[in-house]
Amino acid sequence: MTEAENTAQTEWTPLQEAYIRKLYATYQANLYFLRENFPAVFDTLMATQLPAPFEVSPDAGITIFSGKHAGGVRDFTDLGRVLLREFELATDGTRIWVEAGYLENPAEITDYATNPDFFRPVEQVYRGEIVRRFQARCPLPEQRHRRPVFGDHVQPVVIVFGSGFGWHLERLVDEYEIFHLFIVDTDVERLNMSLYFVDYIALHQRFERNGRSFSIALHDDNELLAASVLATIQKHAAPYMVQGAALFFHDYDSERVHDLWERISADMGKLFRGWGFFDDEMLGLRHAVENALARRPVFVGGASVPDDAVAVVVGAGPSLDTLLPVLRAYRDRVVVFSCGTAISALANAGVDPDFHVEIERTAATYRILDTPRTRAVLARTPLLTSAIMCPAVFDLSPNPAMFLKDIDFGSNMLDFDRRLPRVRTNPTCTNGGLDLALQMGFRKVYLFGVDLGFHPDGVHHSRNSIYYNGEAKEGYLAGVVAGTHWMHSNGKPVPGNFCETVLSTDQLTYSRDILQVSIAAHPDAVVYNPNDGARIAWTERIRPEEIHIDATPESRQLSIAAVSRAFMRGVLDDMPGNIANLLAQLDAVIEDLSELFARPITRKADLFVRLADMHTYFFLPRHQESQVFPLVRGSMQHMGRFANDCFSLIKDEAAAIEYGREVFDLLLDFLKAGRENILALHTLASTGKLPDKQEV
Repeated sequence: MTEAENTAQTEWTPLQEAYIRKLYATYQANLYFLRENFPAVFDTLMATQLPAPFEVSPDAGITIFSGKHAGGVRDFTDLGRVLLREFELATDGTRIWVEAGYLENPAEITDYATNPDFFRPVEQVYRGEIVRRFQARCPLPEQRHRRPVFGDHVQPVVIVFGSGFGWHLERLVDEYEIFHLFIVDTDVERLNMSLYFVDYIALHQRFERNGRSFSIALHDDNELLAASVLATIQKHAAPYMVQGAALFFHDYDSERVHDLWERISADMGKLFRGWGFFDDEMLGLRHAVENALARRPVFVGGASVPDDAVAVVVGAGPSLDTLLPVLRAYRDRVVVFSCGTAISALANAGVDPDFHVEIERTAATYRILDTPRTRAVLARTPLLTSAIMCPAVFDLSPNPAMFLKDIDFGSNMLDFDRRLPRVRTNPTCTNGGLDLALQMGFRKVYLFGVDLGFHPDGVHHSRNSIYYNGEAKEGYLAGVVAGTHWMHSNGKPVPGNFCETVLSTDQLTYSRDILQVSIAAHPDAVVYNPNDGARIAWTERIRPEEIHIDATPESRQLSIAAVSRAFMRGVLDDMPGNIANLLAQLDAVIEDLSELFARPITRKADLFVRLADMHTYFFLPRHQESQVFPLVRGSMQHMGRFANDCFSLIKDEAAAIEYGREVFDLLLDFLKAGRENILALHTLASTGKLPDKQEV
């Protein structure tokens, strides 16, 4: 207590003193709780000087102060009742709904099946069947809820904006079955006020069972707070369970809360990407088997480039056109890593790279590279590509080599024990190019044409690239170019490198974020960004005319030799043995899920509990080193998402339960169908030949 409070204490009545001590005891217990469980929130509170938000009269009457408002317990309780009533009435308006157009058009989630590159795809059959059976069971609008409903007073996820007096927090938990409660505060004074009146320890303990969670977030920066909310949801629940999440606004009139919600809702779609899926991973596994049989050289690291070596990672962004004269001026001093479609721009500009980097596993990579000018350059350029690359791509270069991708099933199958380095490649080739250069020891790296953004009145790629140079006149390339133009037609503003904002796409923004991760992992390196595109954190801004490179032709040649030495043959695992191990792991997963899905289902809410159980199972720490989980985890998330949407929209509870049991059977049937394809690849790894499909 403060000195003034100690002086006042001599004049307190026993009742007054007891009540004040009770409030301070609650406050202190909550601070200890926050320090143990939410240290960032605790640190923010400790860094803020806040007076006690109340006064207690001799007869223990209390006046509570919140911003400009003052009142008694009854006043703040009545406010909580009003807000809770608003929450109960706004069933549709308080629920999140990330657009699910596939419910009316299943082709949106099965269209990849028409791609001839995939190896015996099976997943699209079960994706489509989940939606088809939903449509058959409730074909009419009146048979469906407009927004997700999980059962009477059941809420899998509730996001509460604002704590304040806190009456609403305990009532929410009393009156609703909530699996995940996330409290988000933008106002440190209001959160501080709640610490006197809410028993957060008891509240937290009510969620410490059956995989349920309780979380508190506080920050004065809405951008960071929004990111924290999304990360917390992803940490504690299946990402798709944000569908139907209920929103409780304690503070409707706060501009900060409205801004925060807009930021969260704008980024909600990020929770639904980057999952991967089985058929794509199986294609990667097939390529990994074939490339292992071909004994391609593999990146093992270890080689060291000279201290003054300089690498230039080249993307196909529009700034490349401005930077080409700089590249030509220093061409004999720098090691050039061309990435993806940048090869077409360099080919048309008459500049050969020292190495070319590719990452995409499908035969589309071969089709994009299969132009006369590009083939001519690749015919004299070493190719560095992912180990799951389409084998035909290796034939385009006289010196092809491969690296293992980070967070990649096919790469893991080639190296079960992670003896070899992994390269961050997603989502674009420039991610792979930069990460490779940094891992090979380059401590000065320039990004040329790695814009990751574009100006509204400009082009989105180099004019020398296939997107503008006229090579893509017809066929597959023309389709790629048209699709790229369309994707960039609705760019979103992001901070610019030399201006306030430029436009970007979700993929390019994701690429920027992963580039930043790679750069942060090498704090002793300097990465220069001379592009008139997006700002990339931890890069040095530099204008093209300011670039001066001191490296020598000798250091370039030594660097090229060092890069080549970083790749070796004969370092991969025994693939038949690894695939046999994988089959045994998948059998165990099928057995475990069969038991999980057989648990009693007596109400609609049980369906969501089974999905949550499945999600928890796939992400258990003890499963992280098993190869089967990255193979099937993404697909089970996708199909879990479709099931979650459909469960929640079926009005009739008995129909929803019956449908849910069918869906769980479909999930098991999918895994069994996938097993047959793995068995076929075991034959390929063992004999060098795939069995006939009818024999599988």
